[in-house]
Amino acid sequence: MSKSDQIQEAAPTISTRQQMLLDFLRAYDADCPVCGYNVCALTRPICPECRQELVLTVGAARLRMGWLFAAVAPGFFSGIAALFVLIPIVGRYVFGDGKLELVLIALDLFGWCSLLFAIMLGAKLNRFIAQPRARQRWFALIIWIVHITAFVLFLIIARAFL
Repeated sequence: MSKSDQIQEAAPTISTRQQMLLDFLRAYDADCPVCGYNVCALTRPICPECRQELVLTVGAARLRMGWLFAAVAPGFFSGIAALFVLIPIVGRYVFGDGKLELVLIALDLFGWCSLLFAIMLGAKLNRFIAQPRARQRWFALIIWIVHITAFVLFLIIARAFL
């Protein structure tokens, strides 16, 4: 076996995608997304500075996440509020008279369900972002209307109990 055959056997095989990356880096300057090292003219798809494997991907120039944030914000707020509402519920049940107020439990349940919905929406963010912006806007508006209505009902019910 000749020396050139041994070198070819020792060299790792490069996939088509990796070859496309190397071709791109021969023509353009690019920085490693991990350490910022200029990876122009690499011979292997690995950053020589941080040893991170590099891949060529397609990305959006600017993701529009505003309506997604508007849609999940009330859910996360309600979840945080549900945690604080849970404290007097448990405190009264464990340390107080042992009674449970159904109104407070319903309010707390709404908050936890709202948080769960916001988490699921965040997990499926690609499906939300793929929707037309008008549909995203209406979806976020409906979520806000539901939460504002629930808050107003809570204030009315709380006033009745005070």
